[in-house]
Amino acid sequence: MEKVALFLAVTLLLSFLAFNPGPVLAHEEVSFGDINVVAGWVDEPPLVNQLNGVLLIITQVSNGQPVNNALAQVDVNLQKGSETRPLEFQPSEEAGTYTATILPTQTGQYAVVMRGTIAGQAIDGQIEIEDVEDTARFTFPPTGAATTTTTGSGNNSQIPQGLIAQLQTVITDLSAQVEQANVVAQEASNATQSVTESVEELKMSADRAYLFSLIGIGAGAAGIAIGVIALSRREKI
Repeated sequence: MEKVALFLAVTLLLSFLAFNPGPVLAHEEVSFGDINVVAGWVDEPPLVNQLNGVLLIITQVSNGQPVNNALAQVDVNLQKGSETRPLEFQPSEEAGTYTATILPTQTGQYAVVMRGTIAGQAIDGQIEIEDVEDTARFTFPPTGAATTTTTGSGNNSQIPQGLIAQLQTVITDLSAQVEQANVVAQEASNATQSVTESVEELKMSADRAYLFSLIGIGAGAAGIAIGVIALSRREKI
């Protein structure tokens, strides 16, 4: 009898779990009064630089019914550290479910921040959703393990593809820096030429001024000499 009772209890428990699944894995659930919000990523696990989306499932606590047009009076932002970005949600085929496309560009913790009202219920808070992970965790074969074969002196040498990609990046950066340095050097040369031309113009102006001053001094001296001669003639008369 005890074994039969145990068997029946286990059967009932398994049936309960089968027909009453728990919340979606890695989704977070928060209640704001009579409004229940489940938030998470559309594709899990979320990976950095992989197009994804934020998912919201909104229901009423009192009756368990989904809320249609729930986000009409709510501002929803995605927060990462001190950075925030508004989310543009679209209703899904399933009632009370909304999704917003987003491309996470950093690993780590993200949070959905909600402020406004839903079905007359004030909403003000944030829901932390699953951390965004690095794609390296799921990469196969590892980037550094991929190789390319080159032939030299009759022997095959294996060069990691990852190293080649890094070298190409370095070469590209160096080329950009050299080009920028050439532009700066040309600008400096043009500036130097302009300064030289300005100095030459100033020198020419100074020379002309000096020449005019000499002419003025000469004219003045000639005038004085003429005046002296005139006075001396007048005294002799």
